[in-house]
Amino acid sequence: MNLWFDLKYAWRLLMKARGHFFMCASVVALSVGLAVWTYALTYSQMFQPLGYPGSEQWYSIQLGADAAGRVRPSVDAYTYQQILKRAGAVDHLGALSSRAAVLSEGQATTSLRAAAISPRLLAATRVAPLFGRMFEEKDGKPGSGAVAIISFDTWQRYFAGDNTIIGKTARIDAAPVQIIGVMPRDFLAFSDYEIWMPLHIANLARPQDSTMTVTPLIIVRDKQTLATVDNELKAVVKAVNGEHPRLFNAGRHAGLIPAQRMYTHGSRPIVTVMSIMALGVLLLGCVNISMVFFARLLERSRELALRVALGASRGRLLRQSLLETALVVFAGLVAGYGLAYYGVEWTHTISSFGSRVLGNGRSTNVPTMRWIDIVAAVVAAIVVWLLSTLIPAWRISRQDAASVLAGTGKGATLRGSNKSVGLLVGLQVIISCLVLIASGNMVLAIKNETAKPLGINTARVLFSTFPTTFDQRYAEPSRRVHYWDDLKSAIANKVPGAEIAFTSAPPTRPVRMAAAIETREDQSALTLPVTVVSEDYFRAMGVRLRSGRLFDSTDHSATLPVAVVDENMAARYWPNQDAIGKRVRLNDSNVWLTIVGVVANVRSGPYRPEAEIGTLYQSMRQATPQAFHILVKLPKDGVDSRPALRAAAFGVDRDLPLHNLQRFDEILAAINGGFVAMIKVFTIIGAITALLAASGLFGLISRSVAQRTQEVGIRRALGATEWRATSMFRRQGALYLSVSMVGLALGIMIMPLLSRAIPNILDRVVPVTFGVICLMAVVISCASYLPTRRAVALEPGDALRYE
Repeated sequence: MNLWFDLKYAWRLLMKARGHFFMCASVVALSVGLAVWTYALTYSQMFQPLGYPGSEQWYSIQLGADAAGRVRPSVDAYTYQQILKRAGAVDHLGALSSRAAVLSEGQATTSLRAAAISPRLLAATRVAPLFGRMFEEKDGKPGSGAVAIISFDTWQRYFAGDNTIIGKTARIDAAPVQIIGVMPRDFLAFSDYEIWMPLHIANLARPQDSTMTVTPLIIVRDKQTLATVDNELKAVVKAVNGEHPRLFNAGRHAGLIPAQRMYTHGSRPIVTVMSIMALGVLLLGCVNISMVFFARLLERSRELALRVALGASRGRLLRQSLLETALVVFAGLVAGYGLAYYGVEWTHTISSFGSRVLGNGRSTNVPTMRWIDIVAAVVAAIVVWLLSTLIPAWRISRQDAASVLAGTGKGATLRGSNKSVGLLVGLQVIISCLVLIASGNMVLAIKNETAKPLGINTARVLFSTFPTTFDQRYAEPSRRVHYWDDLKSAIANKVPGAEIAFTSAPPTRPVRMAAAIETREDQSALTLPVTVVSEDYFRAMGVRLRSGRLFDSTDHSATLPVAVVDENMAARYWPNQDAIGKRVRLNDSNVWLTIVGVVANVRSGPYRPEAEIGTLYQSMRQATPQAFHILVKLPKDGVDSRPALRAAAFGVDRDLPLHNLQRFDEILAAINGGFVAMIKVFTIIGAITALLAASGLFGLISRSVAQRTQEVGIRRALGATEWRATSMFRRQGALYLSVSMVGLALGIMIMPLLSRAIPNILDRVVPVTFGVICLMAVVISCASYLPTRRAVALEPGDALRYE
């Protein structure tokens, strides 16, 4: 009965102070919502298991290109074979290699997201097919029949859910392939593949013959042997580097990454700092509400003292205080969970856009709201509730009722309350400055990087995000050149006025290749970003010629092998010289490429080291790569020409479709979507922090001024000017501002932790620090001046009688 009475009384108190209720509930919602969303994101990126029995013991073998390079899940086939041969202590599960597969059924040709995967690796998932069987070891042997396993969606979409599909033959990559299995719905084997085929790697005698890259996975059954396995892998890679110094950098190294983080471990520093900042905001919310609630209890100190005098126990007062804040926290919890849910949906929207444009399917690391997230939200709310309520409520409940009732003024000042308030304000200032300095540097660094021009004109440009791969019918280079000429003519007939070009890699993603530069003094291994392009590429992409000439139709297999470099590469390797006429060799071949032109720089996108090195371009008619992307600049905007382009390709060769044609500006938006989202997230974190800091400081300093209103009146009555009467509050504000320097220093200290993921994180540290100081100065000044102005505006007599 007493509990119900206390609950109704707490509700009436809150309804009398709706502004207080709304402000405190908003603080809880913002801090809890941010904490829960960050928890969901961190879990999905760093801890979400693969979902297969024993997968917590799986590790991905990854390589770093040099001593300073981050390891990546891309191992050349030659090095992989050497690891298989030399690393005896490693228990190999197998490897997989992503590619595109061409499915030709009837009059339609479709590209599928495919993976060539070791039979043992797919079997290790222990997921039984819905129909048919899994791969067997014999399926991975050279000369075995061509077989494939398809996903549930592929079975439904392209085979109409045919229950007799097992054993039937489909035309895949211009060859008959037998379908031996259909996987269950929503099965994801490391990525959202639509079809799986056995991995075949030809025995390689030389690393130059390695055109395939794979992602190897191993199993470590005893965690204590992890260091042993890691050391053995490093030794093998080091030995391979030493045997081929002209191809591999001496600092190239191997690393073991838990399989659930094989594609996301690079984002670990960012996710870690984001989590720390979210916890900081949660703690800031606790401090904020604690200060506001402390001030509110001080205002009600005489009322609480009267209840004690009438027989209420301290436990009853403590329960009353907890019930009042429980209502606030519950309202904030509901709203905070809603904000977290919206944040997860927003993350899904960004991921879905990237998946649609880039054609890579569903992401395996997108956060979802699970039942455990509800528990996390409740735990976060309970932390806010207890930390913000117990200490002030306990202190108020221990005050001496007689002393409080005998006192005068608006409430009584609890012994030590000023020190407690001062500590809380100081803690809030430190946390606020730490979060603001970190988020400010993150926002400016990422925004500055993404705002840099790429050096290409992407307007009205369509691009195939997946490469079209030639089959055995195009083994002769002359046949590939003939195909490109035919495809170009067919597209010109379908889309008059279009500019057509071909490239071996996306304009912002050149491929690193081993290289040698003639007369270079440093003979250590060198890798250069390389892209093979057709003669119309530079004009279509708006890349300007700086000196020399561009490729033309006279550059073919029977003429001098030539290359074009950009300004960065020319300045890096031939400083104060003319790069025209210099020679470069790729992949340890005997063919030297003569540089005939220098073009403007094309950036490789945010935080990619290729931008500093530059790019070397080869002539497509001379290099004749095995795979290509098409690039079409349309004569006018507003018309979807993709059906016409696909029809043109189908007419030339039905088994060589153009994969996933997309607008290039949308491709860039999808690639940079994560960085743009980070700008928004850290801006929101900074805004929430500033709002919490302003509201908390204003509330506490207002209470401090209210408690000393009579003192201000006495000073004024004794002849003090307004300036002198309020000097104590200015000194208090100056003290808080000086305390903010501690938070600024801590924020700057954690920034180097992000320097590998965001190299320019400290480029704007001076203006950001100055901006945070100015912001805190404005917040503290306003929080000190506005309440003081109200106290000084009272006549001395009114101030002395102030209740």
